[in-house]
Amino acid sequence: MRHVPPRRHAAGVSLIEALVALAVLGFGMLAVAGVQGTLRLNSDISKQRGEAVRIGQEAIETWRSFAQLPVDPDGKLRAYDDIASAPASDVAGYTTNTTYRIERQVTDAAGSPHKSMRVIVRWTDRNGAPQSITLDTLAARTDPALTAVALTGSNSPVAAPSLGRHAAIPREAKDMGGGLSAFKPPVPGSGDGTAGTVVWVFNNLTGMIQGICNVPSGLATASLTAANIAGCKDNGSAHPLSGYVRFATENTQPTAAVAEAPGSTARNLDIELTLTDGRTATCFDDAPTTATAAATTTHVRYFCAIPANDTKTWDGYSTIVPQPFTEPVDSAWAIPAKSLPAQTPVTHQLCRYTPAASDAQAVANADHPYIYRTVYADPPRNRQPLAMPPLTNQNFLVILAGFNCPTDVPADPGKGDFVNSNTLVHQPLP
Repeated sequence: MRHVPPRRHAAGVSLIEALVALAVLGFGMLAVAGVQGTLRLNSDISKQRGEAVRIGQEAIETWRSFAQLPVDPDGKLRAYDDIASAPASDVAGYTTNTTYRIERQVTDAAGSPHKSMRVIVRWTDRNGAPQSITLDTLAARTDPALTAVALTGSNSPVAAPSLGRHAAIPREAKDMGGGLSAFKPPVPGSGDGTAGTVVWVFNNLTGMIQGICNVPSGLATASLTAANIAGCKDNGSAHPLSGYVRFATENTQPTAAVAEAPGSTARNLDIELTLTDGRTATCFDDAPTTATAAATTTHVRYFCAIPANDTKTWDGYSTIVPQPFTEPVDSAWAIPAKSLPAQTPVTHQLCRYTPAASDAQAVANADHPYIYRTVYADPPRNRQPLAMPPLTNQNFLVILAGFNCPTDVPADPGKGDFVNSNTLVHQPLP
């Protein structure tokens, strides 16, 4: 009988199996391509969102970088009152594959101590879908000078970042080149130094006054030329002292919040600086001289020059001397330097901004003690001799008689408290 070998099955892949495998592979590749497209889109949107947030933050910081409260008539300084809504506009300078549009919305409630600000940045992604981010914040109506006195010492040599010179030099001072800046101190009733004839020449590095000039009346600081200071840019040395006088004269006890952003109208006044060694300081201010002018301002700026001696030191104290308006004529007010008999009318009192808890606490001159002393020029190191640095942000608050100077606690940025608006009685003293 013949032996028949067993039949072997054919090895390999059938056509149907190959087609199924190709189909599975195709679907897998499509899925991978879809995932890659989604990842690319999400990455693109993430980058665009980061750019949009940066645009919004820049807009907010621009709002917050105001240097004064009222609008600058020359348009050189940003002001709190400049913060306002603006229509949507395209943003230039960003290179992502889209176009950003920014919209600014500001709510300024009447009588409110702050403005509510919203920034909306819109764009379309690579698929044409609309995208947007919204940032909300607040800006308090707080004079930068008050914030500065609470957070920094005025004897710091740090220069104003946008001007590259000592922070004690007034911002409106004109850079004359050669490391010098010129400034016309304000004249009462004019709002600036245009009506005056005195020019101070500052050393940009030290912040000290190194020259005092006389120029024709009617010449503004911005119009000064090198010829105006050619013969007086190094004819003497003086220490600058400057600050603000604010007003909280409502018939209620002022609080720390009120002291942080007082809004009462200004009064007419003079600044007096008494030096213990008999030298004579020269002071200027921009106090309003009429009730009409006072209605549009809430503060008075003052500037003093103390002639320097060989050791660059001085001791003394500053006070304000109330003055009546030229109109109305019955606008007299009074703050004696010291308490006087009861029959003397005391309508107001003067507080000074300082972190000190009492007059018994010795603080640096930059922190506004009642009496400026040479030994307070550098308390931590107590170096000798103690040259007195320029002093800025030596600020005051006028309140009605019968109320207490408002007190505050040290600033705590972690809790959202950025300003110590503490004050102590300055005039009249017991």
